[in-house]
Amino acid sequence: MSALPLETSGEGLLDQAEYWKRAQSVIPRGASSGHRVGWDQVINRTSGSHVWDGTGKRYVDYLLAWGPIVLGHCDPRVNEAVAKAMSTCDLTGIGPQFGEVEVAEIICTVMPSAERVAFCTSGTDATMHAVHLARAATGRRKIVKFHGSYHGWSDVVAVGSARADSTPTTPMATPNGGGLHPDSIADVIMVEWNDDIAVKQAFADHGHEIAAVFCEPYVHSFGCVPAKEGFLEMLRATCDAHSSVLVFDEVKTGFRSAIGGYQSICGVTPDLTAFGKAVANGFALAGLAGNEVLMGHLGAYTGDRATIDGTYNAAPYALAAARKTLEIMQTEDVFERLYLRGEQVRTGLREAAAEAGAQVSIVGLGSEWAVYFQPTAPTNFREALRSDSAAYARFHEVMVDGGIIQPAFPNGDRRLCAATSQEDVDLTIEVARRAFAASIKM
Repeated sequence: MSALPLETSGEGLLDQAEYWKRAQSVIPRGASSGHRVGWDQVINRTSGSHVWDGTGKRYVDYLLAWGPIVLGHCDPRVNEAVAKAMSTCDLTGIGPQFGEVEVAEIICTVMPSAERVAFCTSGTDATMHAVHLARAATGRRKIVKFHGSYHGWSDVVAVGSARADSTPTTPMATPNGGGLHPDSIADVIMVEWNDDIAVKQAFADHGHEIAAVFCEPYVHSFGCVPAKEGFLEMLRATCDAHSSVLVFDEVKTGFRSAIGGYQSICGVTPDLTAFGKAVANGFALAGLAGNEVLMGHLGAYTGDRATIDGTYNAAPYALAAARKTLEIMQTEDVFERLYLRGEQVRTGLREAAAEAGAQVSIVGLGSEWAVYFQPTAPTNFREALRSDSAAYARFHEVMVDGGIIQPAFPNGDRRLCAATSQEDVDLTIEVARRAFAASIKM
């Protein structure tokens, strides 16, 4: 099947360079989120699996806002539900918000760890409150986290994840950015992902001080790196032995790898789960799920309970989006489509790379995948940093020029949505053939 031509439109065109100049004159670096900086494009239209820039050029979108868009951009069913909620009962600040109980009930039904659910607005909120809750429940301060994994921007977990200046020799216990409190490092025990010996040593040295272990059960912070066999089970057993809280950061895997999260696939149930992104197909909703006893430590404005509070927590518009998104997931073949298209893309990319003679490793799960410019797939962050960034830059340039949006840095994860079509996959592989060929040219 031949690839679809790129679409252009005479409507809504803008001078993108001038727009970036305007943005940089009033917004630091031109955008309110760091990963949005560095592109030439300004996106001013989205639909399904596609986005259009200011020149009218259409792209197949594999960023999907880093995960929230799971059904497709501007899904009319979700938008209709949101419009109805907006016209029925908007934000009140009193009691359960409109739709809050219904969405919590669904999550408690589908997610193994969820006996109680509390909502907030972002993954950073969810992981920050998870730390507070674990510390309140255990009376301890230290947490164990894994090198390279990003859990948001609160000081308590913003240590040791990917930075623009990360190298294979950068110390693990490094703040993720300027302005983060350096003393936070003292309460964070950093270990490499998949290093069971280091985990056991951390508990041997500090077990009575460790409030929680934080992990992505399937790592997407630096691509797609699964846990080795038995590793998650070891974390569960070790936390149980030391009365520490096991926290799964499923902000990316939740409602994308499966409706019940990756925990429903791996069979290991955490004590707490931070979730967000795909739960509401692009609307700002995140939350914390956990067992009844642990979640019972959430209170308000007391010295011994963790507080979860926020004006926009459980906003009715986001809840309406989540309720419709989850309903569609439960009644349609969303995950069958995500897994089918994901496997088609991974298979096609491997074939295209082999044809070009490019040394790459292409791995992933369901709708997500990563392209590492190295012969073998990494098992931890230091190994992922060995990916050939110059080769990836050449690959990325050709992909974007050919109408394929994906991460601009070599260890980024990409994903597709339920609206991604066979034609989108065909175009992706056709452009990838040229991109892999370009990646090996000096």
